[in-house]
Amino acid sequence: MVEMALIMPIMMSLMFGGVAFGMALSAHATIGKSVRDAARYLGGLPRAAACSSWAIANAKNLAVFGKVNPGQPDPVLISGWKIDGGPNNNVKVNCSNPSIIVVSARAPFRLAMLDSVLFRGPITLSAQHEEERIGD
Repeated sequence: MVEMALIMPIMMSLMFGGVAFGMALSAHATIGKSVRDAARYLGGLPRAAACSSWAIANAKNLAVFGKVNPGQPDPVLISGWKIDGGPNNNVKVNCSNPSIIVVSARAPFRLAMLDSVLFRGPITLSAQHEEERIGD
């Protein structure tokens, strides 16, 4: 009983930490894939349309919802992620270079128990992808 009382808290914290790390890694991979998909979508459009407001809105929807035209009940790919939700929770498109489109995203990642204990709030995950324009 004494051995179990000493080892069980360590085992539980290692298991919880492993699960939390796996969830964070999965969320980061999802953000990376979403940003890559949005950049590829814009890179395949004709040059005149790639940086229009409707194309950027479609790319942001593709990144956050996984669809160009999401419906009302469609959930976001990562809990709490928004298209334009402030500096730590958004998707940005940069069309300043005529031959390359850059899409970047930031999203908060929350762990129920570890937020307040270890990190003093959510961790911000981010990703960026540059795509050469091939449309035209």
